[in-house]
Amino acid sequence: MRSSRSGWLLWSSLLLLVIILACIIYAVYLYNDLYDSKTEGFHETSKQILNQTSITEVKKIERYNGSTSYHVIFGVNDENEEKLIFYPLEGNEKELTTIDRSKVLSEEETVNLWRTQCNECEFVKINPALENDEPLWEITYHDNNNRYVMDYLSIYDGSPVESYVFKKMFN
Repeated sequence: MRSSRSGWLLWSSLLLLVIILACIIYAVYLYNDLYDSKTEGFHETSKQILNQTSITEVKKIERYNGSTSYHVIFGVNDENEEKLIFYPLEGNEKELTTIDRSKVLSEEETVNLWRTQCNECEFVKINPALENDEPLWEITYHDNNNRYVMDYLSIYDGSPVESYVFKKMFN
């Protein structure tokens, strides 16, 4: 009787171990798949920017999904000037929007300006945005009423352009 009980315990433990291992492998696969879809096309965009513009180094690429989707390229040209390029993802003819970084507020300056207006808010992130051909900073945060807010500020002077506020339906 003792041997059947220990055999059952051994097989149950092995089965549990296999299930846990399978869940870990699936979680790693799912994470990699999601990360790959998030950065999909970055390599091709980088290649296109380096070949077709004066940019000699791509420092970072982000994705912006607004009314139109863009890859946002942070790059440097051969004169060591930092540029911000909005590369549209739709259409065959790509009309690039290029901004000289020396003429815009930095991310840090924009966040500091925003904090003076909303000091009790919980900052989430800041991203470059392009809406109606106007370059903006998109700041996302939780306000003091626990709402999720997306503010769009001018990339040049930080003046407010548009704001979206989302209320929580459930706690």
